[in-house]
Amino acid sequence: MNSRPVVVRWYALREAAQILGLSPGALRKLLERRAQPARDGVYEARVDGVRARKFSNRWRVSFGEPWTG
Repeated sequence: MNSRPVVVRWYALREAAQILGLSPGALRKLLERRAQPARDGVYEARVDGVRARKFSNRWRVSFGEPWTG
């Protein structure tokens, strides 16, 4: 069995908003409403296969299987 490690690509909020067809402000508000502290203390939000984590004061967004499959 050939199992390769999954590489997660993190997008800046502005770039992710463009991919999703949202304004950066709308995406930021959505993420802030869904944000919860993760086990490592970083705030994280998950919405419809989109995962976002707040590094410092900036959101970084990754797209899950429904978006990349």
